[in-house]
Amino acid sequence: MLFDTDVIIWALRGNVRAAAAIDRADSLQISIVSYMELIRGARDKRELHTTKKTIANLDFQILALSENIGHRASIYLEEYALVIQGQTTK
Repeated sequence: MLFDTDVIIWALRGNVRAAAAIDRADSLQISIVSYMELIRGARDKRELHTTKKTIANLDFQILALSENIGHRASIYLEEYALVIQGQTTK
């Protein structure tokens, strides 16, 4: 399953639902863009180390950009990122 940056961040911060979603997945994948966002978002060296170690220990596959990943990202943005008065658009 391809995971968004936010799900990884939520899991790293102790969100039980995000961690459970990761645990249930048959395969763990993130795009290289998500990986870079995680690295860039680390607040200090300790958090950077924890993030990198978690990604490695969970055996996440880091996927290079492809047409498929770009297409999936645009679908997710259209479905989940556009908010009108607190409601997602569909």
